[in-house]
Amino acid sequence: MKTTNTVAKLFSSVSTLAVVVGALAFNSVAWGQVGKVMAWGNTTNATEVPIAAQSGVSAIAGGWYHTIALKDGAVLAWGWNFEGECNIPTEATSGVTAIAGGGFHTIALKGGTVLAWGDNDFGQCNIPASANSGVSAIAGGGYHTIALKVGTVLAWGDNYFGQCNIPASANSGVSAIAGGYQHTIALKNGAVLAWGRNDEGQCTIPASANSGVSAIAGGYTHTIALKGGAVLAWGNNLYGQCDIPDSANSGVTAIAGRVFQTIALKGDKVLLWGENGENITEILEQEPNFGVFAIAGTAQQAIALKFQCLSDLDDSNMVDSGDVSLVLIDLGVCDGSAADLDGSGMVDSGDVSIVLLDYGPCPN
Repeated sequence: MKTTNTVAKLFSSVSTLAVVVGALAFNSVAWGQVGKVMAWGNTTNATEVPIAAQSGVSAIAGGWYHTIALKDGAVLAWGWNFEGECNIPTEATSGVTAIAGGGFHTIALKGGTVLAWGDNDFGQCNIPASANSGVSAIAGGGYHTIALKVGTVLAWGDNYFGQCNIPASANSGVSAIAGGYQHTIALKNGAVLAWGRNDEGQCTIPASANSGVSAIAGGYTHTIALKGGAVLAWGNNLYGQCDIPDSANSGVTAIAGRVFQTIALKGDKVLLWGENGENITEILEQEPNFGVFAIAGTAQQAIALKFQCLSDLDDSNMVDSGDVSLVLIDLGVCDGSAADLDGSGMVDSGDVSIVLLDYGPCPN
């Protein structure tokens, strides 16, 4: 277990013991959706989204007390920086294709090679030779790092509970990875695999998660899966984070976790349940909860990537019907052609206005 002064940071309160890290899940979109980062919660300035992350962001992730974003191939990070987790190295300022968060470290994927920086007390930022090429996905645990290479799971860093001991079943055919605090999660042929800390049953896979699962995520000591649009969750349920609300039994497209809470994306809205020590659900209700297409979590924040307000998406030098077409295609509203939203008989500025009303006016 960690014995340095970082423990004092982590154990400042029961509600901040740990958080899902590397648990980002999002809707894929045909033409590369970008948007603005929204964050709900408090502490460490992680909810104070910098200007650079208010447009053009394509992916988000969370560590314990820091938020990570990907914009034009460059990593952005803000929040707690006591371990240098928000100090972006030069190699992560271009060409990055994926991001993930560990407890106090940040992970990026560039050209099939894993990059990591920040807290390295357990060697979680020491990239093994096996992760220097051919990696296709990354994730983070509390103090360990996870990678996926040609269907095989790699893991390094803290191994107190065996979270870095890869079982034979995860040596081939794995399609997705995720990290809990001290457990590792993988998806293979629609079945969930999990190993490491299991004192709350987070690695005891229920029969319902043995087939048909399409996405996975981790919380502190609970595990989350998505099956046929319905959320599954098991493990620690002290705050009801594994009690699935009716709203999350269908139509969900993405999942994430934070401490003792579960996050889901349904349509373009965020769903949250479980522990609410930081009043995240109430804060969320005060924000415009629509237009979201990606979700993630930190110790005390729910993070979302929200559709950016309509702009000159087709480079025609004006906001016009071409931009509406791109918006509607991206949102899956139509099958390749813009819709006559205002019933005028044509796709025109009236349709643009409706989109703007739905997603907020663009800044001047």
